[in-house]
Amino acid sequence: MGTKKLIKFIKDTNGDAVVEATFLFPIMIMIFAALVLLSIYLPTRASLQRAAQHAAAVIAAEKSDTWIEFDESAMDYDWKTDLPYVYASVFRSLLTAGDESKAEEIIRYMESKRFIKPPGSLHIECSSVNYILYKEIVVTAARTIPVPIDLTFIKFPREVTITATATAVVQNPDEFIRNVDIIADIAAYFGLDVSKLGELFNAVNIFK
Repeated sequence: MGTKKLIKFIKDTNGDAVVEATFLFPIMIMIFAALVLLSIYLPTRASLQRAAQHAAAVIAAEKSDTWIEFDESAMDYDWKTDLPYVYASVFRSLLTAGDESKAEEIIRYMESKRFIKPPGSLHIECSSVNYILYKEIVVTAARTIPVPIDLTFIKFPREVTITATATAVVQNPDEFIRNVDIIADIAAYFGLDVSKLGELFNAVNIFK
């Protein structure tokens, strides 16, 4: 009788679904949570990278060309013609004051145009590298987004920080040297003295 009961117990399948669900349900929850996080992370990361790159390019362009100013409200460049502004921009291009606020305004504006507004808080940092010869503008944007599902039981944080870093060059010394060499070659071709700038510029216009 004992052997028959044991065989019957082994063949009995009642409750198998409950046991399987006990093992599979946590795994399915974690897979679902990972898909939700990816659906939030990837578009936010791509949008943040694009906005940071645009902000870095704008700041670098303003420091490279003192005749233009970027209007954050219109998201377009404004060409200046008054010399006092240009003279002031020469000194302003050497400073970093206000760069972070400009970068933050540009990034927030571009992110506001998304169909789904990004959640969480935004932190912007803007700095200059190799300040004298080969100046680079580095914009770092970090957005901290809350995790929509509580996964603290598996030691998962409640917030995830997405970081995007973009770099734009203000002045390229290689390009500057190449342009000077081209001008020198043009001057030599026309037999002009390099010290005579007026004739040199006329030679460039003729060459164009």
